[in-house]
Amino acid sequence: MIDPSILPSGAGPTGVMPLSDVEELRKALEAGQTYNIADASGGQALRIQSLDHTMQAVIQENRHFRLFNALPKPKATATVDEWTEQSGVGGFLGGSTNTEVGTINEATGTYTRRVGLVKYLMTRRQVSFVMSLQNNLIDAEAAEYANGALQLLTDAEYLCFEGDASVISSEFSGIWTQMRDGVAAGEISGDHVLDARAQSLASINLVNTAAATISAYGNFGTPTDLFLSQLVQADFDNGLDPAFRVPLPDVPNGGISLGAPVAGIRTSWGNIKNQPDVFIPEGEMLKPFSERYSAIAAANSAYAGTMSATNVADNTYASTSKFATATYGDYHYAIAAIGQNGESAATIVNATAVTIDSTHRSPVITITHGTGTATGYAIYRGRRNDTSHTMADFRLVKRIARAAGATTAFYDLDTDVPGTSRAYILNLTPSATAITWRQMLPMVKFPLYPTVSAIIPWAQMLFGYLRISKRKHIVVIKNILPDSATWNPYTV
Repeated sequence: MIDPSILPSGAGPTGVMPLSDVEELRKALEAGQTYNIADASGGQALRIQSLDHTMQAVIQENRHFRLFNALPKPKATATVDEWTEQSGVGGFLGGSTNTEVGTINEATGTYTRRVGLVKYLMTRRQVSFVMSLQNNLIDAEAAEYANGALQLLTDAEYLCFEGDASVISSEFSGIWTQMRDGVAAGEISGDHVLDARAQSLASINLVNTAAATISAYGNFGTPTDLFLSQLVQADFDNGLDPAFRVPLPDVPNGGISLGAPVAGIRTSWGNIKNQPDVFIPEGEMLKPFSERYSAIAAANSAYAGTMSATNVADNTYASTSKFATATYGDYHYAIAAIGQNGESAATIVNATAVTIDSTHRSPVITITHGTGTATGYAIYRGRRNDTSHTMADFRLVKRIARAAGATTAFYDLDTDVPGTSRAYILNLTPSATAITWRQMLPMVKFPLYPTVSAIIPWAQMLFGYLRISKRKHIVVIKNILPDSATWNPYTV
C-alpha cells in the first residue's frame, strides 16, 4: 500500500503527479556523480548503477614471457644437474698432415664437466572461504591462481636475464651473469660481451659483429634471436627512413602507413628475429629498489643493519678504467643491502661528490658490514655533475656479492654504465640446445591447510634453472643508452 505521506503535494494514490514534480524527481536521481554506496538512501537508492562484469587488469600476460616461452624445457631429474661440455675436437688447424710412414700425432677432444643447481620459485596465495562463496565479479580463487602463475613466470623471465646466484643464493644465474663470469674466467672470449659505451643500438653494426662472432671458427653457432628492451627496439623502428611506406592490405581504399617495425635483422650468418622483452631492465626499472618498493625496502632493514660506507677518489685500476675526458666530473653514489626478499632502503654514500679525473680514474666504495645480514649490495650512481643528487635520480651500476671479512670494496671503472640496458643475441635453434630451461617441476598448485582461519590457502611452485650449454653461441651487448632515454649518466 502506498503511504500518502511520501507523495508530492497534489498527487493522489494513482501515481499521477505534476510534470514539474517528475522533473524534480529526475534531477534528484541524476544529480551528482559520487556518493557512498553504503549511505545511499531516498532517491539515491533508486539510481541505476552501471556494473562492468569484466575486471580491467593492467598486468603482464603470457605473451610477455618471450624468452621463457621460447626455451626448450627438458626435464632435470635431480636438484644437482650435470652435463659435459665439449669445446674442441682436438689438434690444430692443419695438424693432421703427415708423411707416408711418419709418427701420427695424438689428439683428444676438449671436455669439461659442468654442474647446474635447480632453484625453487614459490608463491603463497589464499582467499577467504566467504569470498569463494559470494557472487563476485570474477572467481576469486581462479583470479589469485592466475596471479600466482604470472608472478612465477615473471620471476623466471626476469632471472633468465638478470639472476645472480653469487648475490642471492636462491636465484639461478641468468644469461648476463653466466656470460660475464665466463669471460672473467677466460672460458670464453671477450668478444662475447660487446660494449655500446652509452650509445644507441639503432644501427646494426654491433649486431652484425655479434652474429659474426657466434658463427666464427671455434664457435660454430647460428644467431637466431635478439632480445632487447622496449626503448632499444623503438630506436630500431625510429631509425628507418620515415618516407618508407608499407601497404596495409586490410585497410580499405589502399591505405598506407609511414614506417614499419623492425621485426628482424638480416645478416650474412642468418636472419635474426627481434624479441622486445619488457623484463629487460631499462629506465625507471633501474631506479633504487626503495624508490619502487618503499614498503618492502623498509621491511628489509635487517639486511643493512649498522652497515656504513665510504667513497674516495682512487687510481688503483686506472689502466683498466673506462672513465675518459668526456666522462670526468663529480659523482655521487648510493648503496643498498641485498637479501632474498629484495633490497633495503638505499643511502647516499658521499655527501660531497667524489671527483673523477685523469689522476683519479677508479673511485672505490668501501662497505663496512656491521650487523647486517646482507648477501650482497646494490651500487647506484647519480648523473655526472648533478648537485641535487636526490635518490630518485640515481640508477643501478651493478649488484655485487658480499665479500668475506668485515668489508666489501667496489671499484667503479665505468665498465657498467648506470641507466643503460643490455641486448642478447642467442642461438635458439632447437637442435642446438645451446640454452634451455631445465625443469624439475612444472608449475603446480600445492594445497595448504588453514589452522584457525576460514581461508583457502595454497602454494604455487616452479622448479628449474637456466642452463647455457654453449656459451659460445651467445653474445651480450651491454651499456646501451636508447636515443629516447630521459636519464643520461653523463648529462644533467
